[in-house]
Amino acid sequence: MTRRDLPLFGIAASLPLFALAAAHYPGGNDWDREAVGFRFAENYVCALFQPLALNGAENAARKFAVPAILLLCVSMAYMFWAVSRESRERATRKTIEIFGIGAMVYTFLGVNTPMHDLLVVIAAAFFGVAALGMLRLLHASRRRIGRLGGWLCLALLIALAAMRHGGVRPDLAPVTEWLLFAVAIAWLAFVYRSATAPREDPAATGQGPGT
Repeated sequence: MTRRDLPLFGIAASLPLFALAAAHYPGGNDWDREAVGFRFAENYVCALFQPLALNGAENAARKFAVPAILLLCVSMAYMFWAVSRESRERATRKTIEIFGIGAMVYTFLGVNTPMHDLLVVIAAAFFGVAALGMLRLLHASRRRIGRLGGWLCLALLIALAAMRHGGVRPDLAPVTEWLLFAVAIAWLAFVYRSATAPREDPAATGQGPGT
C-alpha cells in the first residue's frame, strides 16, 4: 500500500463500521418512534450518533459511528487537499482546499455536538462551494465523467435542502441524504484517483522533445 492509497483505505475501513452502527441502532425515526432497528429510508445519518436513540433507548450505534465518521472525514479532507494541488489557479486551489477541509471538520463536529442543525448546514454550504471549485478544475482539465458526478452531488444537495428546509417531500429526505453521502464519497474518490495518478515519463516512452 502506498501513501496514495491511505485515504481510500480509510474510507473502506469506515464502511463496515457504519454497517455495524446501523445494525446496533435500537430503533425509532422521525415518523415512527416505536420502529425497530435502523432504516435507511427513514433514519438520517445523525441518528447513529445521538446518545439516545429516537425510541428512548441507549444508542449502542454510537460507539461504531464515531470512529467511522472520524476515519471518513480525515480521509476525505486529505483527498480535498490533494485534489486542490492539481489546480494552477490559486483561487480554485484555495477554494477546494479551504472549503473541502472545512466541510469535513463541520461534518464531524455537526454529528457529535448539540449544535447539530447549524453545523450541518455550514458543512453542506462548505461542501457546495468546494464542489464548485472542483467542477472548475475538472472543466479546465476536460474530465467529463468527473463533472457529471459533481453536478449530481450539487443536485442532490439542493434537493435535500428543499426537502429538509422547504417542506418538499420531507419523507424522501433520509434516503436522499444517504444517497448524497454515497455519491459524494464515490465522486471525491474518483477525482482523487484521477488527479493523483502517476504521470508517465515522456522520456521513458520515447515521447520526449524531438521524437
